[in-house]
Amino acid sequence: MPIPIRDRGYPHPELLAETDWLAGRLSDPIVRVVDARSDEDYAGGHIPGAVHISGFTLGGIRPEPEMPEPEAFAHLVGALGIDERTSVVVYDAGGRSQMAGMTAWTFLYYGHPDIRYLDGGLAKWTAEGLPLSSDAPAHEPRTFAARPVEGVYCPLDRAKASVDDDGVVFWDVRTIGEFEGTTRGWNPPPRLGHLPGAIHLEYTELFDADNGTLKPAAELTTLLGAKGITPEATVVAY
Repeated sequence: MPIPIRDRGYPHPELLAETDWLAGRLSDPIVRVVDARSDEDYAGGHIPGAVHISGFTLGGIRPEPEMPEPEAFAHLVGALGIDERTSVVVYDAGGRSQMAGMTAWTFLYYGHPDIRYLDGGLAKWTAEGLPLSSDAPAHEPRTFAARPVEGVYCPLDRAKASVDDDGVVFWDVRTIGEFEGTTRGWNPPPRLGHLPGAIHLEYTELFDADNGTLKPAAELTTLLGAKGITPEATVVAY
């Protein structure tokens, strides 16, 4: 049984949503659920009322691995009925999936004030017997003002300038094979390997292997601290 979010010691528990919390708010007009999986997975069944934004391409507005223009993101989410007054809950399959994290991070970058990651994802939702739907809902468009937040996103030029900075930790979250350059992995770069001086900790290590929920704060602090990822460091993850 997962430890409730409120009891895990996080400094910002409001960034996570539990499945039972969401299940009780599916009809709440100020809550918008975002499915960050592929088009095919979304069509095959999703949380009732969920709208769809594919996590990596952001619905096709990010053709390259850089952030889209603010106006493009504002138009995308506004058409889905999302603005600054909407509580947004993002999910993916759970487990090894990373689409929800990428999507939630994008909302944070563009200044959305109430973005939450569904703890355990769709795997936990379905394991608890909660409902699914194949309907694609339509919402009245809203106006979202996208205001990029300095420090949430690290452009390539800034990363290049920080390689020799002892105060910056480059965190490679991929598999050990991708880090060592022995496997290509998903969406591989033109050259294999990792950034000079980068540390390795696969992102899946942050989650409980049994239920896909985020590990308690004390465990995360120990795990990250052993790699030099501390509150004093500037951390650039990739």
